[in-house]
Formats: sequence, structure tokens, C-alpha cells
Amino acid sequence: MDLMYYSYLDYIMRTVGREAQSMIDIGTASCPYLEWFDWIPERTSFDMAEPYESPAVQGVQGDFLEYDFSGKRYDIATCLQVLEHVPDVFPFARKLLEIADILIISVPFEWPKTAADDHVHDPINYRKLTRWMGRKANYRQVVKEPFRGAVGQRLIAIYEADESVSYGRKDFKDRIRRSRFPTAGDFA
Repeated sequence: MDLMYYSYLDYIMRTVGREAQSMIDIGTASCPYLEWFDWIPERTSFDMAEPYESPAVQGVQGDFLEYDFSGKRYDIATCLQVLEHVPDVFPFARKLLEIADILIISVPFEWPKTAADDHVHDPINYRKLTRWMGRKANYRQVVKEPFRGAVGQRLIAIYEADESVSYGRKDFKDRIRRSRFPTAGDFA
């Protein structure tokens, strides 16, 4: 939980997901980070083996490619450090785009092929991720972890249902100004 990319994820969620009413994370395992987003009333953890569950987070166990969402769309979906493990990655990635208005993905960025035994796609770069997704991201950022060498980078990408949305410096400032969290001054 002390990774820099979690700090980036938290900032991104508080910016683009500020008004979200529903969220799903694909491939959560038993990681509790969905608890951080407590302003989102409907939070779902989806995992093949061990979905995270709590009084505030619904756990769903199943095969993502086989699961029938019955037309359900979430305001925001996350899929963090999962795609590199998925053998049939093209349909998996495309299905992610179908279940949410905003999708946030992270993958190991340019890790060597030998970095992790359970990764089937290393090295991954933005070009490879774009092929998997079938489109460009609305925003992307490489996050570098200090002191981690060849396995110290992760690529975070945001996909909006509206492909024309951009996230430049001004765009994030505008979103924060429009949907910021209350500050002490708001209650004075």
C-alpha cells in the first residue's frame, strides 16, 4: 500500500471519480483499497479467486470473461495490475470498456520478461496497451517507484466512454474546481 502509484490512483479517483455513485474493481484479490473510496455508495470487488468483501464492499467471485453483467454499467471501473496475467487479454480488455463510463487501468511498464513468473505479457508499453484496448487512452501517466529498479514503473491509463475527453493540466484543474472535496473554509 506504500507504492506511489496508489497515491496517483487516489488522486485520480478523487478527481475523475468524485461524483461516482458506483464502482467496480476487476481483479481485486483480497486487497482493501476499495475502502479508500468511501464517498462512492456502491462498491464492488470482482475477482476470480478471492474478491475483497466488507460491510461497505460487495464481493463477486467469477470469471470476468464469462460473467453476465446483464447490461449493468458502473460509473467507474478499475483494473490494477491484472492485464499482464490474463492469457486472452484482447477480449478481457475490450469487455472492461463495456462495463463503465470511466475505466482506470494500471499495468507494469516495460518490466523485463523475467520480472515475474506469473506475467504472460511483459514487457508492456503504451503501444501494446492501446492494441489490447482497441483505442487510445484519454489520459496516461507512467509512475516511477523509487528504489525499485527495473520493476519500478507502472503505466496508469484512463478511458472515458467519451473518447474526445482530454486530461491536460487545465482539464484536471477544472474538474477539481467543479467537484472538489469540501475544505475547512466551506464550513466556517
